[in-house]
Amino acid sequence: MSAYMERIKAQMQPLYESVQELDSLDTLTDAQKGDYDRMIGQLGEFKAEYDKAAERGQKANAAGDMIAGLQTPPQRPRILSNGSTQESKAVGHSTDKPYSAFVAESFSYKSQGEIRHGDSFDLPGDFLQRILETKAAWVPGNLGAAGGPIQIFGHHTPRVGHPLLDLIPTTPWGNFAVPYLAPVFTNNAAVVAMGQPKPESTNSGNVQSALMQTIATWKDVPRQLLRYIAGVRQVLDDELIGAVLAKLEDEVLNGDGTAGHFNGLYQQVTQTGVGADMVIALLNGIGKVQAQGGTPTGIVMNPSDYWALVAHAYTNNKYSPITANGRFAGIPVAAVTSNAAGKAIVGDFTSGLRLYDGESANVRATEGPGAKSNIVTLIAEVDAVLVVGKPNYFAEVTAALPV
Repeated sequence: MSAYMERIKAQMQPLYESVQELDSLDTLTDAQKGDYDRMIGQLGEFKAEYDKAAERGQKANAAGDMIAGLQTPPQRPRILSNGSTQESKAVGHSTDKPYSAFVAESFSYKSQGEIRHGDSFDLPGDFLQRILETKAAWVPGNLGAAGGPIQIFGHHTPRVGHPLLDLIPTTPWGNFAVPYLAPVFTNNAAVVAMGQPKPESTNSGNVQSALMQTIATWKDVPRQLLRYIAGVRQVLDDELIGAVLAKLEDEVLNGDGTAGHFNGLYQQVTQTGVGADMVIALLNGIGKVQAQGGTPTGIVMNPSDYWALVAHAYTNNKYSPITANGRFAGIPVAAVTSNAAGKAIVGDFTSGLRLYDGESANVRATEGPGAKSNIVTLIAEVDAVLVVGKPNYFAEVTAALPV
């Protein structure tokens, strides 16, 4: 087996073990269901890459066992009342057992007594097939009643806007890492008397690096739906791209910087706007951004907060130009639901940060192991990373609405 195919298999192994653990649970929480779907999608992508490598002739004999396993339908292990797994007795299938069992039986583990980087393990031919097709594709009910063209009303068709992303400058980027330098300038300029030494201004700061993050999701759909229902593919694409962009917007704001998450703006902002209510606090934040040398170009807040300010202006003053026409104090407002109510950020979105785009939001279609069931998998994905070069150009506001 080639090193490339070995690497793909090594990447699939921990995902498969995690899926098996979730499969053994009677019920899954929403978070666990999300993890399950994400890992199944990743396994599908790895399987597609594996198949491509096999087709290119990279050790076709090693891929033969995996391909042979696709000739019989998958079986999911039954969980017995005592918690054990009933093994499959179907001809052509290996027994259903956790990935850890294959590791324990491997030559590498038996000879070394431990798992080392680069070790490989032989897996049964139906290893992936048994987990990749455990999810039912979406099939609308009552299809037999369709006597003509079906009118489609999609969840996000036409696609909804993402005003926060519109505020942020975006740069295409072709590498996994984004090295950047945000020097801190100390201004020591002063009036100098004749014949006296001039003061030195200084810089400090080191090169840092931000890593690309991938946001993705997928769904299965029968090929017949794409063929016979005009417009359904566009609706599905809009929904999937809307899903990854909504998550991207959330991560840009609220990412906590842990593994697999952005280091979001709320984690890095250094200024705080204060005041008796949100109006005063926002005005205070605007002043603090300007005091740092920034020019406020946007305010991010929850839609309910913005329109509550509009309603307050109407109720109390009949008209107030401070909150009108999608602006606050003349500054454009990005009203996004991913921003919590009662909080806001004002800042210089032009100069203070940048979004680096490794792969723009897109949807691709693949059949892979679902081909024999006429199932098409639609995968939406975006690669990006946020770099906040000047966190002092932003001010966070947490305040109640005026009464």
